[in-house]
Amino acid sequence: MTAFSLHPFPGQDSGGITIQGAIERAGQVLAFSFLLQGKVDDLILPAATGANRRDNLWQATCLELFWAEESNENYWELNLAPSGGWNVYAFTGYRTGMRQEERITAPFVEIQHTAKSFSLTATLEIGNLHAHDAPLRIGVSTVLKHRDSRLSYWSLAHPAEKPDFHAPQCFLFRM
Repeated sequence: MTAFSLHPFPGQDSGGITIQGAIERAGQVLAFSFLLQGKVDDLILPAATGANRRDNLWQATCLELFWAEESNENYWELNLAPSGGWNVYAFTGYRTGMRQEERITAPFVEIQHTAKSFSLTATLEIGNLHAHDAPLRIGVSTVLKHRDSRLSYWSLAHPAEKPDFHAPQCFLFRM
């Protein structure tokens, strides 16, 4: 497993939150975890209502994973909400050709929530998209919705003037 820490976009207050996690690729499965600690009661984290495919999850608290084959412009985006909502989108290039990826089935997700922490562990089968040994570039990010209605944007890197998780410079892991 490769450990990571996400950082809020420069100039955004962390709100007393830290985000850490880990990711690994085991054959055709991506396994990953997110751990939010600190003032999680200041976040809007809807209770889990079951796994269902939903759009626009990034407009609220949303844990995200982006990946692309090493030599291709096309890439995928996984969105996971604390409520259990999820979706995967395919892109033909940087922010172009977005469509729902139908070849992916629901990820297996486990959630634990306490007064001071929120954790999400998941596995996602990607075998329908990639050859077994195709090297991947992977980015990890999070949108947090705070009780005061503001959104904060967290990522491994913030290479642009505005938050942009789709930027190839955010796909920092090689697996």
